[in-house]
Amino acid sequence: MNKPLFSLLAGSLLMTAPTWGAEGDWDRARAAHERGDYAEEVAIIRPLAEKGYPFAQFNMGVLYDEGKGVPLDDAQAIQWYRKAAEQGVPQAQVNLGIMYEQGEGVPPDAVRAYFWYALAESQGDGQAPRAKQDIAKKMTPTQIEEAERQVKEFKAKHTFPIPPLPPAPDSGAAHGGNG
Repeated sequence: MNKPLFSLLAGSLLMTAPTWGAEGDWDRARAAHERGDYAEEVAIIRPLAEKGYPFAQFNMGVLYDEGKGVPLDDAQAIQWYRKAAEQGVPQAQVNLGIMYEQGEGVPPDAVRAYFWYALAESQGDGQAPRAKQDIAKKMTPTQIEEAERQVKEFKAKHTFPIPPLPPAPDSGAAHGGNG
């Protein structure tokens, strides 16, 4: 796929991994990923994802999105990303925004893309403000107002168990980079 994605096992959330499962599972999954044994990675991560661990759910989304260890399946990727995103994983929120913006697995929807980027921004994701700004340039004021209303409603009803990320210095990396 051409779209940039966050990838947990290859990148930025490595330090938070123990929050989603036993450290031994994380180490085994990371080792499988690094040697390209995605079937083994899926075998380790799927049970954790099914138990509700958000970072494991995010990883399942990435694996389906990239077709690694599982068939390429945007609909499955979206389902896993959404589960993680609704628990506050900002990288999952950004990836959902990308999928809605580009119409991958769903019809293109600028309002939903903006919604997910805005949630990721509120969680401290460093790439989300730019993505939100870029999509806003393609939207009408009414669409932006609707997206902001949806964000406000969502945040009023949901608390994220994942703490927001600390502010990151602007790295100049492309949106959604592999960290």
